[in-house]
Amino acid sequence: TAALTIGLVGACAPSLLAPDDRNHVCQVAVDSKFGFPVFHPNPFSSPAGGVAGAAGMALTSLVAIPVPPLWIITVPVGVVYGATRGAACAAASQSHPNTEADFEKILKAADASKLTRTLEADLNAPREGCAAAQAGASAAPVPGTIIEIEKVDVGMGCAIGKQEYWISVKWRALAAANRRVLVETTTRCSQKSFLGVDDWFADPDRARLEIENVMESIGRRMASGLLSPQV
Repeated sequence: TAALTIGLVGACAPSLLAPDDRNHVCQVAVDSKFGFPVFHPNPFSSPAGGVAGAAGMALTSLVAIPVPPLWIITVPVGVVYGATRGAACAAASQSHPNTEADFEKILKAADASKLTRTLEADLNAPREGCAAAQAGASAAPVPGTIIEIEKVDVGMGCAIGKQEYWISVKWRALAAANRRVLVETTTRCSQKSFLGVDDWFADPDRARLEIENVMESIGRRMASGLLSPQV
């Protein structure tokens, strides 16, 4: 157990915030600069999905072996898998031609502000080290930190099996007094629903609520990541 604990601690990265910057994060305001989430079509959900899948795996997994005066380029099994998966994704998009358009419609109906409201509420919740600053705050407290959410990108997985999608949030934290950047990062979360693709789209209201719940979860993840001593 001791060895496992040491291994886990060693695998942790330093916190997002420098120790001297922690006292800024007691009164926080969130600035939503992204407007609306931007939907990105799945490159595999097209007639050329198989080619895209093979190319994507090739770029990430090609191995070059130096054999003077030649270079032997090996094509791993992953490329074959990528082509197969891409072809299956392309085929699924042909049998479900409206899924991405329908997903984008549900996404636009979802309340993306749940992400920002949850983030702000979690960061402004009473906690140790902030009691004095929060107790002396007026009804309209002056924030010590501003969280700017620059953009929110969203994409859907292949229309196969369980419904899957991802949400990526690019954001930064600034010291309100001088606009000094405290943190600049991206938080990306993936969701795999317990419903299959057909059942997920059969109830748009339930799908919308699920997306809103994921937005809330991302807000909590961003807040906990910012406040945690380790990532």
